[in-house]
Amino acid sequence: MNNITNTAKDAKHPDWVLGRNPSAIEQQEKKGQNQLINSEQLPVNIPEGDKKTLEFQGVKFGKPMKKDPIFCLAELPKGWKKRPTEHSMWSELVDENDIVKAEIFYKAAFYDRSAFMRLA
Repeated sequence: MNNITNTAKDAKHPDWVLGRNPSAIEQQEKKGQNQLINSEQLPVNIPEGDKKTLEFQGVKFGKPMKKDPIFCLAELPKGWKKRPTEHSMWSELVDENDIVKAEIFYKAAFYDRSAFMRLA
Protein backbone atom coordinates (compact mmCIF):
# COMPACT_ATOMS: atom_id res chain seq x y z
CA MET A 1 0.00 0.00 0.00
CA ASN A 2 1.30 3.46 -0.90
CA ASN A 3 1.04 6.04 1.85
CA ILE A 4 1.11 9.80 1.78
CA THR A 5 4.20 11.33 3.39
CA ASN A 6 3.45 13.57 6.35
CA THR A 7 5.59 16.50 5.22
CA ALA A 8 4.84 18.43 8.42
CA LYS A 9 6.83 15.82 10.35
CA ASP A 10 9.70 15.74 7.86
CA ALA A 11 12.23 18.26 9.16
CA LYS A 12 14.51 18.02 6.13
CA HIS A 13 13.85 21.11 4.03
CA PRO A 14 17.29 22.66 3.45
CA ASP A 15 16.64 23.55 -0.20
CA TRP A 16 13.69 25.74 0.73
CA VAL A 17 15.09 27.16 3.96
CA LEU A 18 18.45 28.07 2.43
CA GLY A 19 16.95 29.33 -0.83
CA ARG A 20 18.90 26.92 -3.02
CA ASN A 21 15.81 25.68 -4.81
CA PRO A 22 13.09 28.32 -5.28
CA SER A 23 10.67 25.70 -6.68
CA ALA A 24 11.14 23.23 -3.79
CA ILE A 25 7.69 23.87 -2.31
CA GLU A 26 5.94 23.47 -5.68
CA GLN A 27 7.83 20.21 -6.17
CA GLN A 28 6.77 19.05 -2.70
CA GLU A 29 3.13 19.85 -3.51
CA LYS A 30 3.29 17.97 -6.85
CA LYS A 31 4.89 14.98 -5.11
CA GLY A 32 2.10 15.10 -2.51
CA GLN A 33 -0.52 15.09 -5.27
CA ASN A 34 1.11 12.04 -6.86
CA GLN A 35 1.19 10.25 -3.51
CA LEU A 36 -2.49 11.05 -2.93
CA ILE A 37 -3.49 9.75 -6.36
CA ASN A 38 -1.54 6.52 -5.90
CA SER A 39 -2.64 5.85 -2.32
CA GLU A 40 -5.70 4.21 -0.81
CA GLN A 41 -6.31 7.31 1.30
CA LEU A 42 -8.75 10.22 1.27
CA PRO A 43 -8.96 13.34 3.44
CA VAL A 44 -10.83 13.07 6.73
CA ASN A 45 -12.08 16.65 6.48
CA ILE A 46 -15.29 16.32 4.45
CA PRO A 47 -18.73 17.83 5.14
CA GLU A 48 -20.95 15.22 6.81
CA GLY A 49 -23.64 15.39 4.11
CA ASP A 50 -21.02 14.96 1.36
CA LYS A 51 -19.54 11.98 3.20
CA LYS A 52 -22.95 10.33 3.56
CA THR A 53 -23.63 10.83 -0.16
CA LEU A 54 -20.29 9.23 -1.08
CA GLU A 55 -20.93 6.36 1.34
CA PHE A 56 -24.34 5.82 -0.27
CA GLN A 57 -22.55 5.61 -3.64
CA GLY A 58 -20.22 2.94 -2.27
CA VAL A 59 -17.15 4.72 -0.87
CA LYS A 60 -16.01 3.10 2.39
CA PHE A 61 -14.16 5.43 4.76
CA GLY A 62 -11.87 4.05 7.45
CA LYS A 63 -10.63 5.69 10.62
CA PRO A 64 -8.04 8.48 10.50
CA MET A 65 -4.47 7.27 10.05
CA LYS A 66 -2.61 7.08 13.38
CA LYS A 67 0.54 8.78 12.08
CA ASP A 68 -1.28 11.13 9.72
CA PRO A 69 -4.78 11.97 11.00
CA ILE A 70 -5.72 14.30 8.12
CA PHE A 71 -6.16 11.15 5.97
CA CYS A 72 -8.02 7.87 6.31
CA LEU A 73 -7.91 4.64 4.37
CA ALA A 74 -10.76 4.48 1.87
CA GLU A 75 -12.12 1.81 -0.42
CA LEU A 76 -13.56 3.11 -3.68
CA PRO A 77 -16.35 1.46 -5.69
CA LYS A 78 -15.26 -0.62 -8.67
CA GLY A 79 -14.05 1.60 -11.51
CA TRP A 80 -13.68 4.74 -9.37
CA LYS A 81 -10.31 6.47 -9.18
CA LYS A 82 -8.52 9.63 -8.17
CA ARG A 83 -6.91 11.75 -10.85
CA PRO A 84 -4.78 14.88 -10.75
CA THR A 85 -5.81 18.24 -12.14
CA GLU A 86 -3.40 20.75 -13.61
CA HIS A 87 -3.12 22.42 -10.18
CA SER A 88 -0.95 20.40 -7.80
CA MET A 89 -3.23 21.08 -4.83
CA TRP A 90 -6.43 19.84 -6.49
CA SER A 91 -7.39 16.33 -7.59
CA GLU A 92 -10.68 14.70 -8.54
CA LEU A 93 -12.54 11.58 -7.50
CA VAL A 94 -14.24 10.15 -10.60
CA ASP A 95 -16.63 7.26 -11.08
CA GLU A 96 -16.47 4.41 -13.59
CA ASN A 97 -17.98 6.72 -16.26
CA ASP A 98 -15.30 9.38 -15.68
CA ILE A 99 -17.84 11.69 -13.99
CA VAL A 100 -16.31 13.88 -11.27
CA LYS A 101 -17.94 12.99 -7.95
CA ALA A 102 -15.72 14.98 -5.58
CA GLU A 103 -12.93 17.52 -5.52
CA ILE A 104 -9.93 16.80 -3.30
CA PHE A 105 -7.68 19.54 -1.97
CA TYR A 106 -4.28 18.59 -0.58
CA LYS A 107 -1.60 21.12 0.22
CA ALA A 108 1.52 19.07 0.90
CA ALA A 109 3.74 22.04 1.79
CA PHE A 110 5.41 21.20 5.10
CA TYR A 111 4.71 24.60 6.67
CA ASP A 112 0.94 24.70 5.97
CA ARG A 113 -0.21 21.16 5.29
CA SER A 114 -3.95 20.55 4.93
CA ALA A 115 -6.50 18.41 3.09
CA PHE A 116 -10.24 18.32 2.52
CA MET A 117 -12.77 16.87 0.11
CA ARG A 118 -16.16 18.07 -1.10
CA LEU A 119 -18.76 16.93 -3.60
CA ALA A 120 -18.28 18.30 -7.10
